[in-house]
Order: sequence, then structure tokens, then C-alpha cells
Amino acid sequence: MKALYSAILAAMLLVVFPSAAQIVTTSPSPLQEDSRNVVLTYNASSPQGNDGLRGLSSSQIVYAHIGVITTKSANNSDWRYVVTPWPESDGSNSQYANLDKNRLKYLTTNLYQLSIGDIRSYFGITDPAEHVRKIALVFRNADGSRTGKTKDGGDIFVDILNDGFELQITADHDRLISEPTTVSFTLTASKEADLTLSVNGKAFASKSAATSLTASYKFNDPGNYIVSGSSTYGGKPYEASCEISYPAPSKAVDYPGGVPVMGCVKGSDGTVTFCFAAPGKNSVQLIGAWNGYTIDSRYLMNYQDYEGYRYFWTTVSGLADDVYYPYYFVVDDTYRVGDPYAHLILDPYNDRYLASDVWPDMPAYPSEVDGVVLGVYRGDMDDYKFSDFTIPDHDNLIVYEMLFRDFTGTDGLAEGNGTVAKAIEKIPYIKALGFNAVELMPVMEFNGNNSWGYNTNFYMAPDKAYGSPRDYKDFIEACHCEGIAVILDIVFNQSDGLHPWYQIYPKALNPFYNASAPHAYSVLNDWNQGNRLVQQQWTDAIRYWMQSYNVDGFRFDLVKGLGDNNSYSSGTDAYNQSRIDRMKRLHDVIRSVKPDGIHINENLAGAAEEIAMGKDGEINWANINNASCQYAMGYDSDDNLNRFLATADGGRPAGSTISYAESHDEQRVAYKVDAYAKAEVKNSKEAKYARLGALAAQMLLTPGPKMVWQFGELGNNQNTKNNDGGNNTDPKIVDWSGWLADADRVALRDVYSGLINLRRNNPELFGADATLSRSDLDAAYTQPRWICLRSGDKEIVALINPSTNAEMTVSCQASLISADRHQLYVSSTGYTDNLSGTGTISARIPANGFAVYTSPSVSGVDDLPAVSTPKVYGGKGEIIINGDYTTLRICDLAGRSLPSTKVPAGIYIVTVDGLSSKVTVR
Repeated sequence: MKALYSAILAAMLLVVFPSAAQIVTTSPSPLQEDSRNVVLTYNASSPQGNDGLRGLSSSQIVYAHIGVITTKSANNSDWRYVVTPWPESDGSNSQYANLDKNRLKYLTTNLYQLSIGDIRSYFGITDPAEHVRKIALVFRNADGSRTGKTKDGGDIFVDILNDGFELQITADHDRLISEPTTVSFTLTASKEADLTLSVNGKAFASKSAATSLTASYKFNDPGNYIVSGSSTYGGKPYEASCEISYPAPSKAVDYPGGVPVMGCVKGSDGTVTFCFAAPGKNSVQLIGAWNGYTIDSRYLMNYQDYEGYRYFWTTVSGLADDVYYPYYFVVDDTYRVGDPYAHLILDPYNDRYLASDVWPDMPAYPSEVDGVVLGVYRGDMDDYKFSDFTIPDHDNLIVYEMLFRDFTGTDGLAEGNGTVAKAIEKIPYIKALGFNAVELMPVMEFNGNNSWGYNTNFYMAPDKAYGSPRDYKDFIEACHCEGIAVILDIVFNQSDGLHPWYQIYPKALNPFYNASAPHAYSVLNDWNQGNRLVQQQWTDAIRYWMQSYNVDGFRFDLVKGLGDNNSYSSGTDAYNQSRIDRMKRLHDVIRSVKPDGIHINENLAGAAEEIAMGKDGEINWANINNASCQYAMGYDSDDNLNRFLATADGGRPAGSTISYAESHDEQRVAYKVDAYAKAEVKNSKEAKYARLGALAAQMLLTPGPKMVWQFGELGNNQNTKNNDGGNNTDPKIVDWSGWLADADRVALRDVYSGLINLRRNNPELFGADATLSRSDLDAAYTQPRWICLRSGDKEIVALINPSTNAEMTVSCQASLISADRHQLYVSSTGYTDNLSGTGTISARIPANGFAVYTSPSVSGVDDLPAVSTPKVYGGKGEIIINGDYTTLRICDLAGRSLPSTKVPAGIYIVTVDGLSSKVTVR
């Protein structure tokens, strides 16, 4: 990146301000706040740029996303006075994002101009105490799908010098060089003066009575060089300086102990050893906060070639445990990257957009650095005392799949601003429903702030979009205190483009990634599973999250993409022994930390492959969405719900599948009912919710692990698919207050709660020693359905009428339940108990309906946990809460917490036991 450096008085300390002057040149030059008729020229083919807009035709319009860094900016990520918003992908705000004001004029291929005129007027800066320090830029096409940035993906900055006499020095090369190099320097002055260029105090060029001086200098030997431009104006000396570093190659020195350990390792003497694997590279420089991010030969990293791979390492002393130290690596004097093993990341592109209340004391991105993702070291970051926790029996896992972003987003608004802290408040809701595990969609540092998380960049750092590392640990601890295990969804088949190993190699020569994926399901950058360091990364990531965050297991995304590169000759969906072997090795890693740790595969492969995985104790996703939708819509074709049971799904081992009616990857069942169901179901809320309840009974009363995608228990009917059938990952409306005011949704939620708690209170009925008998759950709708579970003196019977339009008598054999000895546990709305018979029991079940009966000895029938929220409403000068509750939080519309229910007139958000509602106080 070409560097611009502000002029300073000769007596002042050297200050270095990198910029991108080769990408953008200015007229006049240098720029000052009072410059007039300012014009910026953008070179899309600059070697310092990313080539994102290179080669566009004259008809393809280029716009500037443009703002300023001022004296009120916290850092270079804190853009102010941004002229236009970024365009939405659907073009909905193009009339605001694409204006003449930010449209560049096409000059010739790859050259564009933007006329600004007066800087303060262009940006609308009226505060005389606020001064511009930089113009901040990202160039883009009309819809934002292509962008022009620095070559390492950073924002482009143009320095604005102070008014009066100023000097500026620029170079046509990065400040790091790796071989003898001739660099051209240009010294510019805001007023005519005598100019001199020097290297380490020795002049090599001068010019009298000029505003510009350009000269070249060849750096032949390793060392640190200060290149200064000097002048005298008005009797005062002025100097502008930049640094050129030509480090010696890294030296071959063994890592302490002889075996390299990637990441930051704290020694017993308080020192910290940083280690970064970079096979095929010659030198790596560590740049960190401890010395102001300056290039220092003391932090040129050593290297060790170990078992065929090259590791770079160095040891730093004097780091305090309670201080955040951002750092990055410079590889071969060319690539600036973060640490793939960092436990916290600072992102110059996205952190600036995080709301301040998500992590109020988040470490700021340093002003000394531009456009590079930073790792962060803090010695006590992983200190946390967790309570003991027993992981639930795998055969009876009932998992709630959760996306933090949407689970606690603003009530009634599609803002996607859910956080970990807000989710903690709703743990009582999950507990009351009976779930004994939560599966979190990926929380590892991902690209952007608004995401499902499957675009991971750093595998051992939590993404700050949802909260701080402490928030995540508090959530896990709070879940454990309520008997709820925590499972992390993790993505080992691909990464996004900010992973350091992706950035430091050409795509075709990258040892860590496949230039093209060998399987059929690639989306982003496909990992080379045959690279031993990639596999070490997976091992270390699993251990890190289980040890430092106390998570209980993992759901592995797209296991079909985790085979060896040469294992797909018969196709992606064919039996693949290398996938079986790899998942067993990962399961062994889990068991090495927690012997009863949970291992879930999203494989969705053939029975033979999943039988082998099941025999190892792994659990495989079983997608029953299509059949579930068919049943709920009232169509008796392609609705085989027998697959809710693992042994009926290709003979998979009992308990080896976690079956579900919905997941994040599938369309909502209730949405398809509303859109496509038979008329007698679609046009009747009673029929719709009865069938959704009957579906829940058939899923939850078949043995084996089960999963519910968040809000499925409330009959969420939002559309989760795009027109092309792909996932709609946009934020979804979280309508807590509306849903909980809907009696049909609440009744469905109570069905889920009743059935899940029935399982939790009577696990022996769903274990390997229980007796299961059932009808065919794929039979025509003229045939009744039933399920019977028996163990010892306990028995459960579910009677289900799949017909959409006719009452049906449903019968089954029962040993412990009879007409005079039974309990009606839960049923569809409107059902009246009419059970008859002994031995063979029968009941008339209305169309679409169901009834679940238990023997008197079944536990928990009379003490089912209450899920319903106390009634909350506004009174005069107060908020009134009728009913018992555990936690209460009251906030005004500005988000401020209030200490009392006595409040002035207004609108408030009241959260009781994790459930929020809007209340108007008179």
C-alpha cells in the first residue's frame, strides 16, 4: 500500500500514516481542509488495489462509498458524514445510494474522477471545532456486488493535512521490502519552498523554490531506513517522514521444546510465544500493540521446519494479563494477516457497524493500523470458572436449534439484533419447554455482522456481533445451571476469504485450499482435508471450545464435503470411507475432552455410511421436512413419518439419528400449510394447529434424539426461502408479543412442552429397554395411526387421526391403560376424553386431531412446568404483572433499564422470564 505521511515539525516524533495514494491521486496535492476545487482520480488497475473494478466498460457506472475520518472519529473505522448508504442487494434503496454526488466520471479504461469541490461543503460539516483528517473511500458498482479496495481488502484513505504550510511524502512501494529494491519518493509542499529528500539523515535529492520533488533510492542491504523530506518555511523547520523496512530473512531456530504449537502460548515465566504456520514462506514479521505497531527487528519471527511444514515463531515479554494486545503478521513482506488461532478478532470492515450496547467495552480498532484484520491476545481472556455439568443421555436429547441474531431480535421488527445477553434472559423459556440441549448456529468469527455464520473466517474466536467472549461463557454456564447442554454448529468444509491461510497464497498454489472443490456442494473456499495442518486446526478448535467455553459437543456442517480429495470418484453422495474415518477421528477428539461429548453430523448420506457412523456413537441428522410438510398440509403421498425412528430409516442403529420436522435449511412447515395445504386445512385454524400438534406427537413420541428449529413450537409460518429455493438468510421478525397473544400458537407451544417434558420425566419409556409398538406412520389417511411405549409399570399411548375431514375411531393394544385407568395427558383443541376398552383401547378422534394418554404411574403429568408468561399490562403510572415470575427487566424505547415498575406515562419493553412484550403506561 502506498504510504502518505503527515508533515510534522522537525522536533516532533516520527508519525507514520499509511494510505493508498497510488489508488487515488488528488488535485491539488497535498490536500488540506481549505483546498478548493478538489478532484479525486481513482485508478482501478493500481497494483496497490484489489482489481475489484478493473476492466469495467464505460457503460458500467462506478460510485464512491465515501465519508471522512475527523477529529471526532474514534479510529479509522469510525467513518463520519457518509454521503450515501450502501446499496441493498434487492435495489430497494438505489435512489438513495446511487446519486450524481457520488458517481464517478469515466475518463478511460480503469481511470475515473470524482469532483468534490470544497471538502467541508461536500460532506456537510458545519461544526467549526471538527476537522477532517482523512477522506475514506470504497469504490463500487451500482449494486455493490463489486468493490474497489486496497489489495488486502481494506478501505482507501486520502490524508488531509492541516491548513498552512505542510509537507507530505509518498512512496510507490510498500514500506516493507524483501529484496534489493528501488523506491520512488515524492515530497510535496503546500507552498513553494526549498525541498530535500534524505535517507537516515543523508540527503540524496533536493530542489529549490518548488512544491514537488521526486527522486528514487535503491535499498541494497537489510535494515530499517527513515526516509525524510525536509524544508524550512517562515523560519521554521518542517519534516515529513516514512519508514522503509528491509528485514533479514527469518532464521532457523527450533520452537521452545522442539514441537511447534500454533497460536499464542503463555509461558511459566510470563512470556508469550506467537506461532504461525506458513509453509513455503521465507519470513514473517510480528507487528503488535506493545510497541505501537512499529516494525522492529526484535519481532522478526524465527522458523522451524517440522514434519514437512514450516512454522514461524517468536517470544514476547512484558505483556500484562489484563490488557488487550492487537497484533498481526506480515508474511514475506507482502501479506498482512491476522492469526488463524486468535481467540478474539478486530475487524476493520465490520466492527464499526456494531451497536455500542452489544459489547460496551469492546477493544477499539487501533488508529495506527489500516485495513488489516487483527488478532487479539489477552492473558486472562480464557479465565472462567464453570460449574460441573452432566451431559444428558444422547438417546433422549431434545435439541432447540437457535440463531442468536433472530432468537431475541427486536420484538416485531426484522432488525436481526439479537444478542447472547438477551438470549440468557430467555433460558427459563427453553427450560420450561423441556429442552435439554441448545444447538447454536455458528458463532465463530464470520464475515460481516449479519449472517447465519456458515462463512467462518477464524475458528477459535467468537463473533462479536452477538456479544463478548464473557457473554458466550455466561450463556453456556446459565444453560448448564438449568440442565441444558450447549452444542456448537461448526463448518469444516469451507471458509470465507479473510482466513489468513487463504490470503497468503495464490489460489492455484494454496496448500490449504482446493482450487476447485472435489465434491458437489461447495459454496465458498473449499478446505483441503488432506492437509495435516487443516486437520490440526480442526482438532485444536474442538479442544479450545470444549475446554475454554465448556461446550458439550458439535454439529458438523456438510459432512459430505469432508472426504479426502480423491474419494469422490463415485460421486459426492456415494458411500465414502474417508468421511467415516475422518468423523471418527473428530469424535475421538471430542471424547478425549469429554467422554460423553455430543457428536452430530449433517451428512444426509446413504444408510450404509451413516450406520457405520452410528456404530461409533455419532448422531446423524435425519431430515423429515418433506414428509412433515406433506402430513401437515393433509396430503397422504410422500409423507413417511416412520423415518422419525432411526431403525425405520434404512436400519440405522437405534438412537443414531436426530430427526426433525424443520431446520434452518428447510421451509417452515406452517408456511407451507398456509400456502399449499388442502382447502379444509388451509381454511381452518383449528385444523391447521391440530395437524401441527399431531405432527409434533409423531415426532416426539418416537424414541431417539429430536430437534426443533427455533419458534417451531409456536407454529412459525414465516417464509424462509428465496424464489430460487435457496435459503433466505435475512433477519426474520421476532413477534413474541403477537405470537403469545395468539391462543392457537400458545396451545401448540403447550403441546410441545407437554410432550418434551413427558420424555424428560420418563426417560425409561424412550430407552433401549422400552417396548415400542406402532402403526405404519406412512399409511393412507383412511387408516388410523397410533404409538405405544411401555416400560415397567409405565405406558404412553398416542392416538392420531390423519384424516382431514372425518372423525375416526383409533384403536390399539395397551397393557396398562384402559377406560377406567388412564390419564388424558395432552390432545388437540376441542377433543373430549372418550377412551373405552381394556386390552384393546379405542377413542373417537376428530379429523386432524390426536390424544395422548398415560398410565397413572407416568411421572410429571400433574406437575408439568408452566410455560405461560404472567399477564403484563400497563396501568396508571405503573406496570402491572399478574402471576409468578423469576426474572424481570423493564426498558424504555431507548433501551435504558429501569429499576422499578413505577414509571412515567409512555411505552416500555417488559421482559418477564425471558419473554418480552410492549406495554403502554398511562
